[in-house]
Amino acid sequence: MSKIIDISAKLTNERPKLKLAEGKVYEIDDRKNNIILLNQKMMNENLNDLNVIDNMINIVLGEDAAREINDMNLPVVAYQSIMIAIMAAITGEDYEVAEARFRKETIL
Repeated sequence: MSKIIDISAKLTNERPKLKLAEGKVYEIDDRKNNIILLNQKMMNENLNDLNVIDNMINIVLGEDAAREINDMNLPVVAYQSIMIAIMAAITGEDYEVAEARFRKETIL
């Protein structure tokens, strides 16, 4: 008789959320097809172009969220934190782990 490995409790359709401020909570679309789209678009982008950040936020958080975040007129460092949080949510990591890796990679 074959062994059954049950991972049904690990599979969920719940989306991670990103909280930027009181009343500013955004659902992150981390579904496979959306991440494939994100990867395809990022492969064709100049990652030094700050507009890429807006495009990434638009893809994973949606147009309304991207517009609201843009209207906050945040500094670039805040956008780095947002992107780290998004990548942590997509990969299922804790924010601190993703941030440590980002800081390590940008120092070198």
